[in-house]
Amino acid sequence: ATSSVYLEALENAAMFLMMAKLALSLAALLVQTHAASQSTAASISAVHKVIQMLEDMSATAKKEKMNEEVEYAKFSTWCANEQPSLAAEIKANGEQLELLQMATSKLDSDVKDLRATIAELQNTVAEHEANQKAQTAQREKDHADFLAESKDYEESVDALERAIFVLQKQNYNRGATEAALVQLSTRADLPEKAKNMLAAFLSMTGKSKQEPAGLSYQAPEANAYEFQSGSIIDLLKKLKDEFSSKLGDCRKEEMNSKHAYEMIIQDLTDSIANGETDIEEKTADA
Repeated sequence: ATSSVYLEALENAAMFLMMAKLALSLAALLVQTHAASQSTAASISAVHKVIQMLEDMSATAKKEKMNEEVEYAKFSTWCANEQPSLAAEIKANGEQLELLQMATSKLDSDVKDLRATIAELQNTVAEHEANQKAQTAQREKDHADFLAESKDYEESVDALERAIFVLQKQNYNRGATEAALVQLSTRADLPEKAKNMLAAFLSMTGKSKQEPAGLSYQAPEANAYEFQSGSIIDLLKKLKDEFSSKLGDCRKEEMNSKHAYEMIIQDLTDSIANGETDIEEKTADA
């Protein structure tokens, strides 16, 4: 568009120059016809100089116009040649833009999914940590129960061993033996038959006035022979074996409980560590 305006201006300038030459020619003719003074020749010379200058300007303008037309032709050719390439590039860029928009949409969806996964992992880790605390609290309670139960069994076994040892001696310390048996007879898990036999034995040895609460039994005369023949010792040995077995079971149960607790805690610890690692990786990806 700029080149067209410039060319039109050059054409107008050339036309103006032609009109100027015509006007100057007429002016020279008038000068020759009407002027009679000696200054006529000088005026004509000046007019010719002006005409020459205008002709030079016209020639320069024509040359510039020609150069401009050549450049314009080159530019038009370049535009014609570049148009298909530019159109192809625009199309390719449009397709690339669509691909980028699709990729952006997918990335937004992936980020949303990652955030949901991270939240789920965080909840899972929190559950594992809460479970870990609950397992530890339960383990501490179970261990405390084991300590109390095992101590009870140990004391019972010790009392039975002392009672058996004393009864097997010909001259035994009656007071110490009876005190151990009284303590033993207060156990809630003592079999009823054993309680009755202990009560009978204690009543025979004069301990009936100091019987523990709930332990009242009048020994029949037939029991005197059983005690004299050592049946009370057999009973105590049997009770000792039972309590020793229960103590062993209690310790075995404690060992199994401890092992199970350690396995659970290790599994929870690994799960928490793996969950935290997954959270870090997915947070970095998000």
